[in-house]
Amino acid sequence: MKSDIILPSRTMDFIKLVFSHSLGLLIAILLLGCRHDESKIRIGVSVPRTTTPTYTLIREKMVELGQKEKHNVEIIWNGVKDQKPNKNHIALEKQRIEEMFNLGIKALILKPLDPKSAYAIVREAKRRNPPVPVISLDQMITGVSTYGHITVNEVKLGEQAAKYLIDQTNGKGKVLVLEGPIGIPSLRNIAIGVYNVLYAYEQIGIHTRVSPLNEQSASSITDQVLRDYAKNIQAILAVDSCLSVGAIQAVKLHGMTDLILTVGVGASQVACQLIIDGQHDAEVDLQPEERGREAFKAAMSAINQQPFDFDQQLQNGEIMTKTKFGFSRIITKTNYTLVENMWPDLFKNRNAAR
Repeated sequence: MKSDIILPSRTMDFIKLVFSHSLGLLIAILLLGCRHDESKIRIGVSVPRTTTPTYTLIREKMVELGQKEKHNVEIIWNGVKDQKPNKNHIALEKQRIEEMFNLGIKALILKPLDPKSAYAIVREAKRRNPPVPVISLDQMITGVSTYGHITVNEVKLGEQAAKYLIDQTNGKGKVLVLEGPIGIPSLRNIAIGVYNVLYAYEQIGIHTRVSPLNEQSASSITDQVLRDYAKNIQAILAVDSCLSVGAIQAVKLHGMTDLILTVGVGASQVACQLIIDGQHDAEVDLQPEERGREAFKAAMSAINQQPFDFDQQLQNGEIMTKTKFGFSRIITKTNYTLVENMWPDLFKNRNAAR
């Protein structure tokens, strides 16, 4: 039996009103759900790999500062090679950064896999509405203008190492300088810093050797120099920690651990262990957490549309890039506990014994 029910017009109007309001409310809820949380300030960071202590410490410092900030600052981190070793990493880097843009990051801190191909990433950041300022980290992005660049002052690292050597030797004696392979600009810059200091002292005799970047080669070269000069070497300065570790092996072989001053750059775990054990005198620590601090400060300045606080402008193709240098320090037997955050394994047994 068919039943036809005709509702009064007022009832129909009421139903239409309720339906339209409900539909509007549903659309509003869906739109809000798709929006980013506008109360959060998001900073994107992309580096080749987080598994190295350097970038682990940078990340920890940035997260710590974000949590202390009065605004709600979230660090969105991407280590391109962290979990997918067989992927096309250049494409993966671009994809992950695109995802960061879509999440509404306000600034991007970037150490690119390839400084040349990263041009496209910077270009895309500038096309965004509003544009996303880009800050390069440790690796300058070739030939393109960015908000700023954060790195270590490699020449200063060499100068720090050489000044420590001069202080300990009173500016006298024969010094073996172990340079790294030709063609690595960072190691060449460190060597320039070393010579900037040593050449100013007439009573310092310099013997320079170029070594492949491995302990065995450094050990063999140091051994040969000690033989050639009848062990008449008062100090050894290596531009990289692995070279200083190799040199120390040769010094120990000749029974001269207490007679030859050894200084390196990089503060690797093995080099720091040798300092703790009394077999090595000093390493220059690049203090990665300080670069994390500077990167966070730069991102917040960019977000707040403030000028970049830079130390120097460096040549980048045909343009000049404003650059901020992180701090570095000398690690010795008297202050080696400063590297505990970077190399916690060196302190496990010591902490358990306390």
